[in-house]
Order: sequence, then C-alpha cells, then structure tokens
Amino acid sequence: DVILRVLKLPVACYEPSCAPAYEDFPPPFKFNYSAPLVRIVDGDGQPAGYVSAIEGLVTRIEALGGKIFRGAALTDASLASDGSSVRLSFGGQAVVAGQVLLNLPRPALLGLPTLRAQTPARTVKAQECIKFDVPTSFIPPGKLKLGRSLTKAYAFYEEAWWHTRLNQTEGQFPENAFEPMNTSQGIPIGIHFNDGPVRCDAPLKGCRGFLEVFYSTVDETFFEDLQPSARQPLGVLTKEADKSGRLNKLHAALMEAIEPLFEKRGAAKPPAPPSMLVVGVWHRAAKDHQVYYSADPSVPGGPDPLDRACGLPGLTEDEYRQSVLAPVGSKRVLVANNDWVAQTTETFFGDWAEESLLQAERGLRLLGVPRPEWLDAAYYQAKVASFAPANSDVAL
Repeated sequence: DVILRVLKLPVACYEPSCAPAYEDFPPPFKFNYSAPLVRIVDGDGQPAGYVSAIEGLVTRIEALGGKIFRGAALTDASLASDGSSVRLSFGGQAVVAGQVLLNLPRPALLGLPTLRAQTPARTVKAQECIKFDVPTSFIPPGKLKLGRSLTKAYAFYEEAWWHTRLNQTEGQFPENAFEPMNTSQGIPIGIHFNDGPVRCDAPLKGCRGFLEVFYSTVDETFFEDLQPSARQPLGVLTKEADKSGRLNKLHAALMEAIEPLFEKRGAAKPPAPPSMLVVGVWHRAAKDHQVYYSADPSVPGGPDPLDRACGLPGLTEDEYRQSVLAPVGSKRVLVANNDWVAQTTETFFGDWAEESLLQAERGLRLLGVPRPEWLDAAYYQAKVASFAPANSDVAL
C-alpha cells in the first residue's frame, strides 16, 4: 500500500508468471500471502532497488516540511523526570522533543545507557531475549543449515546465456535454491533465474545482465570472503581486480551445477566467465535479534514457550509486543523495528520490513492517529487495531 498508493511507484511481478507469494517460500515455512510478490521497477521495467521506496519516503517527508539529518548516530535518549519531553543525544549535541519514534534494532536500542536505565527490569530482560528454536518435528535435522551469515551473490555476464541459450527466465535451480547444491569446485550454487536485472536487444537476443547464483545461510567462504568489512555488507569483484581466478572458478562451478539444463536443451555452454561478482553478506551474529520460540516437545533441550525462552515467568506475546513498543511506559518514547518480533518458529515466514511498519502504525494508534485512508481497512483491523487498543493505559 505504501509503495503503490502513497509513493505510486511502478512495480512488476517478481516471478514473470505472477505466481502466488506462498509458492516462492521454501518449505516447511509458509508465506501467508496469496498475492504475487512484486518489486519496484524503473521506466524500462528493470529492478529499481528497494532503496527507491526509502528515497521516495524521504522526498515526501521533506515536501511536508520535515527535515532529514544524515550521519547523525543516536548515542543516548532519556525521558524527562516529569514525563513531558524526551532528550536525544547525538554525540556532543542534543535536542529535546515532545515525541519520538525510534526505528532502532536491538543492539542500538540497548546501547542507549540512560534510556536503558529508565526501562523497567522486566522489559529490559524481554529486550535482551534472543531465540531461534528449531523443533525437529517441524524442521528435520540438517534441513535448515544456519551458518555464519545470510549471503546473496550475483554474477554479471556479458552474454546472459540463461536467456539466449537456455530460454530459462524464471524459476530456481535446484528446486529450492535456498538449499544450494555442492560442486567439485567447493562452491555452492543456488540459482534464481529471474532475480537479477537483464537487458536484451530483442527477446532472448543480445542479452547481458546479472544472475543470482547464491542466496542462503549455509556455511561457505567463497562469496562471504568478498565482504570488505563487518560493517559493510556489499562486496564487488571485477575481472580487473580478480588476480586469483575466482570468476573462472565460479563459472566452472555454475556450468557443472546446471549441466543437466544444457543437456536437456541441447545447447552449448558459454565459454566466457562472468566479468563481475557482487555479494551482500549479513552476518547472523549481527542480524539474528528476534524471538522465534516453539512449545513443541521436539525442541532440543525441551519445549520453549515464550516465558521460558526469555526466562520471564508469565510472559506473553501481547505483553512482549506492548512493552517493547513503549519501553519506558510512556507514549512519548515509541520503538518500531523488525528486531522486536516474538512469534513461534512454526509461524515464521521471514524477516520483512512489513513488521517495522506495523509496529510504527500500532504506535501511531496509541497516539490516537486513525488509520490512513490509503491503508487497507481489513488489513489494518487484523494487523494493527487488534494488537494496539486505541485506549491503551500507556501514559502520555
């Protein structure tokens, strides 16, 4: 709704067939939407990147008179003793505000010393809780391989051979690319044929572009090692900088992995390796900050209902949700971020920006802000109103 109704950005189906979203999610997890996944595109129909939505929102904020300050890291926050205002510290500078909404992940919020000291001990313990139960009755042993990072990799080919030689413009290989196949090169391969941008002079002719060759949490070093630093997820390898033959090695692994497709098509393999490799690496130690618990008896170490998972007797999802939304018990300090999720592993369907937006909307409801006219009414009732009563007893 934000992208289509507010920003009015052009979109196209992620899968050219516009299949239901739930068909794109690897089992046993179930995506809870039947509409097709879409992505933002540019005037040529090429992927524009999700930063387009962020840039669009920033432009809208500024058009309405809001101010954007870049490069200003929040170092502390505190609620005034009389509860009338909030002091925000940015290193040696500080501002006082009547209302704040902090879009902060778990480590950043817990790193605000004064706000943490003002937060009730039970809420702090809930904020510190991190859990990812893997019940074997739901996820068979070895099925979900949680390595050091979640890594995505794209190879750029001057000839997009999956178009020109295989006519393979959608789907995955293997069937669930999130579980990549091993190769004799020691490089795991999992392909999404439709994910990367491709430009063609004509349909299936004169094509060049990016192919997603890996997107998984399995342990590997070939792609992960291209990350320049722990704080920079983007890594790029060009043919000019490739002194060790990585691009040739990747090409050999790709050709080995999808040899059955070339044989089935009766097509010749392309001789030229990719001219660029682009990776995104998100280390799980820095990324996994949610609470996914399970009361199933098959959980190693025993079932973990939420109160046991977090070591807080009587803790419920409702209490967790409300306490992390308004951690100091005042509506003047609200928090909204995807990190603040607590749900069962069995209902997990991925880490999405949707959750950050939902928490922000629930906070606005606490402040008496009604449903925006552009937001679907049934969705609002199910995802916002039912979780955040407008007459909450949180102090103002």
